[in-house]
Amino acid sequence: MSRYLLILATCLFIGSLSVSAQVPDSVKTFVDSALNLMEQRSIYSANVNWAEMRSNVYKEIAGSKSYQDAYPSLIKAFNALGDKHGWLVFEDKDYRNPDYHFDTTRINPDIKAAAAKGPKVYAGLIDNHYAYVSIPFFGGQSAEAMQGFAQKIQDSLCANIKPNTKGVIVDLRLNGGGNMFPMISGLGNLLGDGIISMTRNNKGDTTGKTMVKGNSVIAFDTTLTSCNRKCGDLSRLPVAVIIGPVTGSSGEALALAFKGRPAAVLVGEPTAGFVTANQGWYLPGKDNGIVLAVDFMTDRTGKQYMEDVQPDIRVVGGDNFFNWKKDGKIKAAIDWMKKSR
Repeated sequence: MSRYLLILATCLFIGSLSVSAQVPDSVKTFVDSALNLMEQRSIYSANVNWAEMRSNVYKEIAGSKSYQDAYPSLIKAFNALGDKHGWLVFEDKDYRNPDYHFDTTRINPDIKAAAAKGPKVYAGLIDNHYAYVSIPFFGGQSAEAMQGFAQKIQDSLCANIKPNTKGVIVDLRLNGGGNMFPMISGLGNLLGDGIISMTRNNKGDTTGKTMVKGNSVIAFDTTLTSCNRKCGDLSRLPVAVIIGPVTGSSGEALALAFKGRPAAVLVGEPTAGFVTANQGWYLPGKDNGIVLAVDFMTDRTGKQYMEDVQPDIRVVGGDNFFNWKKDGKIKAAIDWMKKSR
């Protein structure tokens, strides 16, 4: 989940780089900008002895003539953070900590096959009483793209809301992240008005709140996106949110938006474990940057999540994404909704 677009990071200087004068000023700025951001902004900053790290990095880059010469030392510093969600960008190529590979072993063939069809919104009606909508990854950032995706979700949901609807299934098994705000907007009338999530830094300070008002999403005191068409207040309907090993980042944030909502439950398997909010900055040079995990996610009650999102009803396997009546997680969701009314 990215909080902001990249911004120039040639500031935040703690001190001057005490290395040989043979190192060009541009390289010094490149190195210090990255180290200062890691130390000051990462939620994992305490994992690193920064005095020792800076001393080692400065020794390693002595004699460096270019960004490329100094870059391997920044990789070592980044790896030391233990940030599984962030990454470095050098000459438009991403680098992620190799110690934190995305665990594909928990993803069964059915979900892999569904994901291979690309990001699509699937919706329908199950047993004539339960509306179903599956929300995929979405990475659009423009106002037009966000509103369009939010409206697509809302329209897909509303097309299956009937006078006799007894509950809603929100399927996030194919949602690996992206931009959470249009996802929230598209389900705004299902989530209900009010604060639905927060972020918190490594000092325990609340750094942001996300709020739903109608089908508008408000964060950082700004209305980020909204829907023009909706189908009334659905916030009293029971909701079962299906999660799994692909559900990550903004997908996890969307799942957490339902935690603490009355008549809501999470069904399935533990999520991918990217429950942090990211922020990115440009670094000096062409196509260089850094993205860091700067906050932890919380649900609407303020509970903070450090590792992943756990289901309330655990159902391992049994996925049959394109045959809902045979899908074990959907069956469990419907069973819960039948009991909850």
